[in-house]
Amino acid sequence: MIGWWIVVSTQTPQERDQADQDTRRAAILAQWEAGADGIRWVEQLAEQGKAAKLSGSGYPNRYTAQARDVLPLLGVAPPAAGGTLIIGDDYVMPSNWRGKIELHAERVAACPADHVLTIDAWDQS
Repeated sequence: MIGWWIVVSTQTPQERDQADQDTRRAAILAQWEAGADGIRWVEQLAEQGKAAKLSGSGYPNRYTAQARDVLPLLGVAPPAAGGTLIIGDDYVMPSNWRGKIELHAERVAACPADHVLTIDAWDQS
């Protein structure tokens, strides 16, 4: 596994699945790419009972959680990953790499704390 593409959205899973691409984009609070351990933060929320894991296939791994538990973790940048070095056929990536970070601060600030977010984590293998 090379890593994850993570999308945090204000839409419900059903809304996300049924919406057109423009509507999905307008609901994104943050999205980024992360290394193999890049979903550790949301897995920890699930272990603590603060997130529900709806699917784990990687296409996507899907979670829901209240904004009050997710948004503080975003801060000014998405959560950093830990873990092992990723070595591929023609690349080496540090364990905590993050890329293509897109954080919509104005949308994050306007999101109510009790709003349920959808977090999709797409396997980038």
